[in-house]
Amino acid sequence: MFRALPLLLAVLMLAVLAPARAEDPESPPEPITELPHPVADLTVKVVGLGEEVGKRLVDLLPEWDGKAPDEPGFAEEAARQAEQRLKDLGEDARPITARLEEIGSRWVLILAAGEPEAGSGTAQKSRSRPIRDALEQPVVEGGLELEIEGVKGALARNLRAHLSPLPTSAAERASFLFTLEDKAQEAMQALGYYQAVFSTQIQRTDPNWTLTLTVDRGEPMRYDEVIVLIDGEARDDPAFVARLDRITIKPGDIVNHGQYESLKNDLLTLGLVRGYFDGKMGQHRLEIDRDNNLANLVLLYDSGRRYRLGEVNFWASELTPELLQEMVPFKPGAPYHADEVAKFTSTLLGSGYFQDVKVLPHPEQAEDGMVPIEAGLSPPPRHSIDLGVGYATDTEFRVSTTWRTPVVNRYGHSQETKAEFSKVNPKLSFDYRIPFDHPINDKLVFNASVGREEFGDIESSQYQGSFGRRTVMGNRWIRTVSARLLYEDWTQGPQDHSAKYLMPGLSFSRTQRRGPPLDPTDGLRQFYLLEHADTVWGSDQRITRFRSQLRAVYTPIERHRLTGRVDVGINVINDEDLLGLAPSLRFFAGGDQSIRGFSYQSLGPKMTVDDGEGGTTELLVGGRYLLVGSMEYQYYLTPSWRLAAFVDGGSAFDTNESEAIDFDASFGGGVHWISPVGPIKIEVGYGFTDPDASPMLHISIGAEL
Repeated sequence: MFRALPLLLAVLMLAVLAPARAEDPESPPEPITELPHPVADLTVKVVGLGEEVGKRLVDLLPEWDGKAPDEPGFAEEAARQAEQRLKDLGEDARPITARLEEIGSRWVLILAAGEPEAGSGTAQKSRSRPIRDALEQPVVEGGLELEIEGVKGALARNLRAHLSPLPTSAAERASFLFTLEDKAQEAMQALGYYQAVFSTQIQRTDPNWTLTLTVDRGEPMRYDEVIVLIDGEARDDPAFVARLDRITIKPGDIVNHGQYESLKNDLLTLGLVRGYFDGKMGQHRLEIDRDNNLANLVLLYDSGRRYRLGEVNFWASELTPELLQEMVPFKPGAPYHADEVAKFTSTLLGSGYFQDVKVLPHPEQAEDGMVPIEAGLSPPPRHSIDLGVGYATDTEFRVSTTWRTPVVNRYGHSQETKAEFSKVNPKLSFDYRIPFDHPINDKLVFNASVGREEFGDIESSQYQGSFGRRTVMGNRWIRTVSARLLYEDWTQGPQDHSAKYLMPGLSFSRTQRRGPPLDPTDGLRQFYLLEHADTVWGSDQRITRFRSQLRAVYTPIERHRLTGRVDVGINVINDEDLLGLAPSLRFFAGGDQSIRGFSYQSLGPKMTVDDGEGGTTELLVGGRYLLVGSMEYQYYLTPSWRLAAFVDGGSAFDTNESEAIDFDASFGGGVHWISPVGPIKIEVGYGFTDPDASPMLHISIGAEL
């Protein structure tokens, strides 16, 4: 008996310490979702549906008729609408009761969901709920493919944009399907379709599912009224008046949220560009009437006053203040415009005096409407040296070096010294530039050069210096008034010759282009030069020279490009002085930039001279006149590669009788590579007017303009 006592005591202790048998567990309290609603002073509480479903149901409340809470029938209508929207969400049908409570100045709408109705469970349902069904299926790793039916064009593209990116995993897919309809509604409403109805079908495959979204767009919402008003000083601004005249949105048009936002941003941006820094949208709204499918667009831009350009403060520059101020393209007090600030920046960068430029307007520091401008300038390297190596058929191999000093002193002087080493025409040149009336658009230019060149069968050395004034005029023509001193000696046959000339001259040039500078799509370059030398002021001969060069580029159709050029030269000189004219002043034809298919400067008049050994020889000595033209067609294989076919023709000659002129012509083709330093051209030309002609290779580099 005593042996069983310990066992009995253990049983008693377990009985005392063990909890009583649990009763059936109580149901947890129903979850409550509480959210404010757009109806003023109304809060909605959803009981019994879970937080996520409750939130989605509350989101649909703006779809209701919007009656005030204290109107009769509001609660009954809310319950009816909630039951319908619950079905739309794919949930089991449930009875919902609605109750309104007034708490102080606010109303609380309580939506309580009952148990699912009999026969509405998942196993017995007959209504298709593909999105919820998909979420309830076992998760399989994979993404989703989207097919859109019922709409095309902009609507389909906008839907796809709003639904992108598509999910690539099962977790992303579940989230995507949950928000699908909301995003689709946003996409359709953005283009004016507020009555769109969606249906979905999901094909479950492994690993990706296919979702077919079918859209019934419904009738579009149209503008009833379009009201755009300008207030403030901009009301009389021609730019704003012109912008209002260009508004394309009219009553009766389909609502487009993108056009509305674009118009609003255009007005704000135009205000900033033109100096209305206090400008703001006094009113901006789209009034949507879903019942009548109508909308009103209302925009009121209040510009305030227009600010003016103030003084410019330069810093970090060694140039004189007077020189810097001459580069400012506006006067203090002029109406503010962002284009003037951009033009100022471009002028400073184009001057060559600075390595980096930062021009900053400070409207926040404006006083009496004057906006101070700050220009931060970074000086360039004191000296720079560039080395270059190149090849062209005309000049053969060439090595060059250039030494530049962009800022010699605080008065803006600059210099450039360049040495070119070539078998055909080596040259050493020096340029010195001094700002005159404007540091960029008006300069005094000094030039000195020494060079040697082969002209036909003549070898010549030139020593020259020039002084001129180069002015960029308002119409972008560049005018140069100059005086050139030339001394030249050459060997012509067995005889040595020399001559000196002092030639005042006047030239005009202008280049217009559209597109990249190295490969423009359209453009025209013009150059005209008139020079005169006279024995009255020390020249060995009296001569008047005229040169004209025209270059044109035209792209009528994408990938198809046409180029043309014309070179004209005229020397007015006495016949007895022609043989004594310096070769550099005569005209020759042939070569890469003249008539392809012929050698460099191989075409022109010839003369028979004594060879010094009792015989005679024929020498190419150049002509009094020049007329050369070219037409070329180019086809772009890619943006960087193109094919070319050309026809060149012309000659250098001494007579002005056309029937006595012996013109030469050629045709050919090639391939061009648009390199970072300019087009590299490899071409083959054939001079068909020469009975002994053979195809000739031409290699050159450089843009047409």
